[in-house]
Amino acid sequence: MKVVMAQLNFTVGGIQGNLNKILKAYETVAHENSILVCSELALTGYYPQDLLVKSSFIESQNRALQTLIQATENKSCSIVLGVVCRNYSENGKPLHNALVILSRGQKIFEYHKRLLPTYNIFDEARHFEAGTNKAVFEHQNMKLGFLICEDAWSRTNNFKYVSDPVEELKQEPLDLIISINASPSNLGKMRQRFSVIKKISKKCNAPVVYVNQVGGNDELIFDGASFVTNQKGLLVKQMQSFVEQVSYIDLTKINEDEREFSEINHRELILQQTVLGIRDYVNKCGFQKVVVGSSGGIDSAVTLAICCEALGADNVTAITMPSYFSSKGSVDDSVKLCDNLGIKLLKASIAEEFDIAIKRFETMSGEHPSRLTQENIQARIRGRILMEFSNHFGALVISTGNKSEMSVGYATLYGDMNGGINPLGDLYKMEVYELAKHFNQKAEKEIIPLSIIEKEPSAELSEDQKDSDALPEYPLLDAILKLYIEGDLLNKTEIDGCKKLIEHYDISDKEISIIHNMVNKAEFKRRQAPPIIRVQQRSFGMGRRLPVAAVYSD
Repeated sequence: MKVVMAQLNFTVGGIQGNLNKILKAYETVAHENSILVCSELALTGYYPQDLLVKSSFIESQNRALQTLIQATENKSCSIVLGVVCRNYSENGKPLHNALVILSRGQKIFEYHKRLLPTYNIFDEARHFEAGTNKAVFEHQNMKLGFLICEDAWSRTNNFKYVSDPVEELKQEPLDLIISINASPSNLGKMRQRFSVIKKISKKCNAPVVYVNQVGGNDELIFDGASFVTNQKGLLVKQMQSFVEQVSYIDLTKINEDEREFSEINHRELILQQTVLGIRDYVNKCGFQKVVVGSSGGIDSAVTLAICCEALGADNVTAITMPSYFSSKGSVDDSVKLCDNLGIKLLKASIAEEFDIAIKRFETMSGEHPSRLTQENIQARIRGRILMEFSNHFGALVISTGNKSEMSVGYATLYGDMNGGINPLGDLYKMEVYELAKHFNQKAEKEIIPLSIIEKEPSAELSEDQKDSDALPEYPLLDAILKLYIEGDLLNKTEIDGCKKLIEHYDISDKEISIIHNMVNKAEFKRRQAPPIIRVQQRSFGMGRRLPVAAVYSD
């Protein structure tokens, strides 16, 4: 028998479109003796959040589910997929995160997810009640076990669930375990998943078919990377990452093609993840074009390169907005970059508006604006120009701030923080440089000019300004921030590397605490920032929730 793995890109709330994707995949195998497996919450998309409280949303999903059930009439191929089901018990939340089997015009099995994650980016217990029913069912002469994503991770996080669905499956002699997932991607996650499933295969002495969704939904990016392990825990199939794909595994040949697990390298994963994130966010929000402020610096350069890769050069516009303090080199670098990328570059000097703003402030307040006020005036003029272009041409503004600067608040509200989505907000500054070099290496030519990569970082908002005037050198800053923001999630090698780098710079505990305090005080800015495409284990936004009006200090 064949198991057909449907690694599809679902849109949250796009129930009809999601149904059509499943039907299209099903049509190719409907008359075969097989099982089509789709991912977690396939019809609704993951994660629907408070759309789940709308009865009309659930009814719409159920109509789509009924269409799928009817599609299986007189067909030999069954469908396994994740759906939202009602909780008919008198107790608990009104819904279950469920897995169903559809066969011969009927829903023949329903399993409710046992472990509901409520950490990091997850909050499933807000809407769902944990299941209690058995995850085993006999179908097509096979004894099948089932897991829904977190069910496999009972003993792999920093806490332990009360129950362990894997231990319960272990008690049954199973022919196959099917795991349906909506597992977001982050650095290191791909190998971590494989390690978890490998152990389950060996523990249960059964092959595992692991099907994950692909695509971007707001800040979460799903990499797909579905795979199959045999009963020995060895990899026998691995699907592509970051692309839709329908593939199959012949269970009679489960031990014939054992292979090594392959993982995308660090830089390429970041590139593919941010590219997919931008493409899906822009398209799923109904836009076709984007606009980016081009400063001639590394962040805007990498952002423009990502946007071109995601949407095509014809759909990307750059605007350079020089002031009195902009160097000629920065403007020239913007011209060269946009020529290399093949995108349109517009120019809008802000010098005249800056003078008007200074005089207006003096007339209003009777004082000359401070240096900080003048710097922010420039950033806000630029932000306004980008928003004007967006309003008129319908192009989404893409924000360019990196994680290092967003961490310490080195950004201007309603200025350079303007935008609909931020592709670099979960990349530390040195990772942005790495990504720029990766673009050039992959293209085998200078896409991002070396003059941009090699110049000293500066916002160019005042005379001879450099980032180092206000911040430590970026390698040091990144190490301090990584330990502070993600330290509890890092492995020993990562922690030791950060500590070694900090020791090299011989920085005092007091200086480190100043950086920590900057992170704490900038929470109010981040709360007003656009969504950030998640790359690290802990990102700002859904993955890190702290109060703004708080006085706690480490």
